[in-house]
Amino acid sequence: MKKLFVAACAAVGLLLASVATAGVIELTPASPQPKNVKSGLSVKYFTGDRQVRSLHAAKSRIKQSSKAGKPLKGLNYPDKGRGANVLTAGIPELVVADIRGYIKFDTPGVYDLEFFTNDGAQVWISGKTVAKLDDITPCASAGRPKVKVPSAGWYNIQVLYFQKEGTACFESEWKKPGGSVQLIPNSAFGH
Repeated sequence: MKKLFVAACAAVGLLLASVATAGVIELTPASPQPKNVKSGLSVKYFTGDRQVRSLHAAKSRIKQSSKAGKPLKGLNYPDKGRGANVLTAGIPELVVADIRGYIKFDTPGVYDLEFFTNDGAQVWISGKTVAKLDDITPCASAGRPKVKVPSAGWYNIQVLYFQKEGTACFESEWKKPGGSVQLIPNSAFGH
């Protein structure tokens, strides 16, 4: 009977621990850790297609044809109004971007992240989806995930982004363990 009680208590403890961490996405550092990282993020563009209205279509177009663009400084491109260029594409509309590189977390722990996009985007860190908005929308949140960073260092990041027409934005924020919400600085990105 004592063994059954101990087993039941262990099961309840395990259940409570998993509920407490539910919704936290566990990340894995890049392995090996990259050396000689350049600042910013690499990007490839596909432009000019009015039919891109979803992440599925954006992924298809990038696979068909894309050109390397000027690297992004980071992931903070606020809405500057109609006619402003999208990211570093040099044009104001009909842009699909495949963004890749690394994000650096300075300390281990749980971070709150948030990504804002106009129109759609999907963000992966360590190969895991941490944000997704698959819609034609004004600048809106693509999700507010919590991520568990086991150790300080560089982590792989990829973004698939599309902008149809009108205005554009892509912005990123984080709340470090014990900190307050702030824009993710350009210095946290590399490729």
